[in-house]
Amino acid sequence: MRLSWLVLSLAAVGVLQAQKVDFQREIRPVLSDNCFQCHGPDQGTRMAGLRLDLKDGLLASGVIVSGKPAESKLYQRIAETDEARRMPPRYSHKSLTPTQISRVKLWIEQGAPWVEHWAYSAPVKAPLPVVKNTLWARNPIDRFVLAKLEPLGLEPAL
Repeated sequence: MRLSWLVLSLAAVGVLQAQKVDFQREIRPVLSDNCFQCHGPDQGTRMAGLRLDLKDGLLASGVIVSGKPAESKLYQRIAETDEARRMPPRYSHKSLTPTQISRVKLWIEQGAPWVEHWAYSAPVKAPLPVVKNTLWARNPIDRFVLAKLEPLGLEPAL
C-alpha cells in the first residue's frame, strides 16, 4: 500500500512539474498563507525588512533569482532541511507541502513571472462579436446576446 502511494505521489509531482505554474492560483496563495504575516504589508510586524507581497520585494537582494532556484533565497529557505533555518519557522505553526515547494521551485525556473492582482489591472473592452442581425442590436450587449442565439438558430423576441 505504501509503495503504491509513493509511486502515485511521484507520478503526480512529475505531471505537475511539466505544467506551467499559475502565479495567481499556486504561488500567491502559498506566499499569502505562509509568508505575508511576517513579510507582508504590515510594517509593524514585518521581519528582516523583507516584503514578499510586492514584486520589488521579491526581486530585491536575491530573494528570487529569476530562472535559478538554487540561487534564490526564498527557495533555499523553504526547501531547507535544517529546521532552525527553514521558512516558515516552526513557531508559526505553518509549513509548505512538498508539492508547494516543488511548484515554487518550478515557478522560479520558469522565470518567476509576477502577475498583478486583477483588481489592479485597468478594464479592457471586449471586442464586439460579429452578428448577422445588426438591425436588432441597438447596444453592445445586444450583440453578445445575438452571438449566443444565432448559432442555435434562435432569434430575439421583438
